[in-house]
Amino acid sequence: MRIEYSKRASKTPAFALMAEGWNELVQEGFTPEGDGVSPVKPDNEVLFAVGDDADVVGVLAYALDAPANAYVVSLAYVEPSSRKRGVFKALIAQLQKLAREDRVDRIELQAAVENAPFQAVLRHLNRPVVSVVYELATA
Repeated sequence: MRIEYSKRASKTPAFALMAEGWNELVQEGFTPEGDGVSPVKPDNEVLFAVGDDADVVGVLAYALDAPANAYVVSLAYVEPSSRKRGVFKALIAQLQKLAREDRVDRIELQAAVENAPFQAVLRHLNRPVVSVVYELATA
């Protein structure tokens, strides 16, 4: 497996996997407030994992939030048959390396509170949840 980078998500072979990943998250109810609008923008930067058979098996789309000096991950997805093989771990390790090189202070990963699989992955990587936001409607 190798990790590749592109400055523009829509110009990569990973773009189709991003659509597949977002569709799965929507179908499983793991999107914020059940929203079906993808947070991935065509100009997001992207890291993607390419398997030994040259297929894209994982993707991580992100953008720099300059005022916060943080990379904000808008989508992280690993193709189902490639899960539990270190794909996400390799993608996040590469993003951490880029953050150090670019002097970016932190990486933000956001997920719906109900997304237990994603939270389990983060716990496995010893990444604690640092903030959970609840929104209360006033009307």
